[in-house]
Amino acid sequence: MNRVHNKKRNIGIIYDQIINFTCSNILEENNSQAETALNIIKKHFKNSDQLKKEYKLFKALATTKGVSEQLASSIINEAKKACNEMFDSEKLEKEKSMLIKDLNYSFGKGKIFEEKVSNYRIYATIQTLLNEWRNSNRNFDLVTEYEIKLHQHLVENNTVSEQVILPKVDKLTYGIMKEMFNKKYNAVLTESQQNLITLFINEDDDKLLENFKKIKTETISSLNKYFMNCSNNTLLEKKDQVLYKVKNLSEEKTDRNTVEKYLTIIKLTNEVIGE
Repeated sequence: MNRVHNKKRNIGIIYDQIINFTCSNILEENNSQAETALNIIKKHFKNSDQLKKEYKLFKALATTKGVSEQLASSIINEAKKACNEMFDSEKLEKEKSMLIKDLNYSFGKGKIFEEKVSNYRIYATIQTLLNEWRNSNRNFDLVTEYEIKLHQHLVENNTVSEQVILPKVDKLTYGIMKEMFNKKYNAVLTESQQNLITLFINEDDDKLLENFKKIKTETISSLNKYFMNCSNNTLLEKKDQVLYKVKNLSEEKTDRNTVEKYLTIIKLTNEVIGE
């Protein structure tokens, strides 16, 4: 007997619904709602969480296409193995329940789940398989049927090249964050600022902290050179205060508030050197 697919607990559908909801609110210039939604993503999709692990596996299966028959079979086998070894099912379900509760509390019960999602069929197939692979009492007929569907999805549009599409950055999320920062700073973001946002979204904390140190060093150097040739007494009076604030910026926190401060001093550095 087939188990009923619950779209409200499908991690791929939920994630896309949050993103779609965020986009709609940005277009309507309702930035507070959009920012709340993005904060929920940051809160519930941490690297150490079961929810983030499931989403990464889900997204890899959903976005991989055009591979060979043999590689598709290998991908399915590896995904099945990951389900058996990587997950604490009870903890995962608790995390998913907390996410749903947070969404209902923040935006109204069921509001997020009204958002339309494309690729519903393959999303339902993948989530059903993830659930069944983790289940010791799995429905073998259902698993066989859905593995065939997933295999067909993976080999779709297959060419001679066996290129696997595994995007490292969620382009939609990046676009939303970029749009929000652009509005805040009322200018096109520089390459350095865009790189910082990408690292923040990807939760690449090590590289983010490396960038913080580099940005701080460059900013202090640029300010010192600027003040050496500055004849404006008003600005010179603020020299120590400005340098003190830059030197005392945190190099250990990777939250949004810290990222915004570094985006600001990048802008400051560019203005000082005349870019």
